[in-house]
Amino acid sequence: MIGGDRAELFARLLDDASMYPPRDEHPPAAVTDHLAHRVAWYADLVGPFVCSVGRLPTIDALAARHGVDRLDVAMVVPGGLETLGEAVESAKRCERVRVVGIEIPLGPHRLGDALSHLVPLVSDERIVYLEIAVPLITDHDVHALAPTGVRLKLRTGGTSIEAFQSEEQLAAPIVMCAMERLAFKCTAGLHNAIRHRDRDSLFEHHGFLNVALAARVAAATGSHASTRAVLAERDPSAIARQVDNLTAADVRAIRALFNSFGTCSIDEPVGDLLELGLVSVP
Repeated sequence: MIGGDRAELFARLLDDASMYPPRDEHPPAAVTDHLAHRVAWYADLVGPFVCSVGRLPTIDALAARHGVDRLDVAMVVPGGLETLGEAVESAKRCERVRVVGIEIPLGPHRLGDALSHLVPLVSDERIVYLEIAVPLITDHDVHALAPTGVRLKLRTGGTSIEAFQSEEQLAAPIVMCAMERLAFKCTAGLHNAIRHRDRDSLFEHHGFLNVALAARVAAATGSHASTRAVLAERDPSAIARQVDNLTAADVRAIRALFNSFGTCSIDEPVGDLLELGLVSVP
């Protein structure tokens, strides 16, 4: 059961990226699983289905096969600005897919040039995220993005050690975003609630509850050191207590900054929340 402030804290927090590594689920199984998540007891936690633009026609056909009139999709445009126009046209040709998000890397382009293409795509029905490599994000970038409606995408992991950042590195853009009230999402490597070292890869993974609490601290204090300390916390009971102590105002502040995160497994984060006693099966 998910009620009260926790319902708002976790609402649509989990973007379903099951077709991405390390799960790499095939489209038919990924769509079937997503539709099952949408009617499960934890459905309110589940955000859009994350899909690369090249797979939109396949996902559209699968939605039709399942008899689904509308499937909310966050469209990833890995080719960057050069392929954005083609991607938007491809989405328009899909009858069942509704693009509620666009995610695109900045790549080699200037921020101003990217914004000239992206700002017109922002609407009440569609969120646009621009991915900038975490170590390269500057105060100028965040300041320029903040008034445009385009939000920031932070890559917090991947399949190689180079894709991960330390607490020090991730704290920097979170504090910048808090100072400018710029919303962000995270992607990759954020399957579990608490920061930990993965047993198989030995990579250090950030925890999504760590990120949520870090957003609160950054918004309240603007302190890089305090934000970093929350990102570094590894004690599940300490994190659970902090979540329990959040006020309604805290939750609103968190979700105003931390919109969602892409996870290749919906089951893992839901399982962690159950284990921590933060949600329960009705």
